[in-house]
Amino acid sequence: MTEINRTQSGIAWQKIVVAEHAQSDSVREEMASDDFWRPVAHKFVPPKKGDSGPDDTIQKLVEFITKGETVLDVGAGGGRIAIPLAEYSSHVTAVEPSEAMREQLVGTAEAWGVRNLSVIASTWEDAEVEPHDLVVCAHVVYTVTAIEGFIRKLSQSARKSVALISFGRPATATYLPLWSRVHGEERVELPTLPQIESLLSEMGIEYKETLLEEWISRPFKTREDALTECQARLFVSAESEKSKLLNDVLGESLLEVEGGFRLKWTEPHRPRIISWDV
Repeated sequence: MTEINRTQSGIAWQKIVVAEHAQSDSVREEMASDDFWRPVAHKFVPPKKGDSGPDDTIQKLVEFITKGETVLDVGAGGGRIAIPLAEYSSHVTAVEPSEAMREQLVGTAEAWGVRNLSVIASTWEDAEVEPHDLVVCAHVVYTVTAIEGFIRKLSQSARKSVALISFGRPATATYLPLWSRVHGEERVELPTLPQIESLLSEMGIEYKETLLEEWISRPFKTREDALTECQARLFVSAESEKSKLLNDVLGESLLEVEGGFRLKWTEPHRPRIISWDV
């Protein structure tokens, strides 16, 4: 994806993402899997069929389409959005680079009996797709470096509208306090809603925002699950000295809640849909 017509907001965005990636690389220990998402992919599937889910995202997105229209989900993860939306559209195409995420997506689609869904194993930058009526991109842009080109491709791939979903703070904000305790330095925070608003305005994109209900992440089922996921989020390998330190920190940081355990400082997510017509 060729990057042209850079904006000041886009340049600042890229500097933050590059700094965050460099910080990750500086502390990264040998990992058991080359797919970062494998330890946590199971958390990105939709709730059981018939359940309302953790928020009203699907209900709000349905307002953007009619039954005969198509949806393109960019960075579809485990299908949290793509699979439920298949019920309301003629076809959904899910673009997802992570093998672990695709496994969850395909398995859940089969369990739901969803047939009008196709999966493209690719990053968005390399994906070749036909235009769809609605393009959805939920919680993906935070780590994108060449952000203007990414956004332009979303618009170019939409016949009607784009719906970008973002939190006010990074999706990984829950893990930020662990970073300083384990790695001895403050974590670089990725760009989120305020930076998206500045970027779109500078790109000349007229957008509107739709508030979504607050919701809180599913708890870790066990303390062992908490350790495994936090190891992945902090790039710490099992049995290392930092893993032992992380385990000690979790011992004083986990609260037992209904359904498992949660970090005591966890706050609800506050997402919004940022949408524009093309």
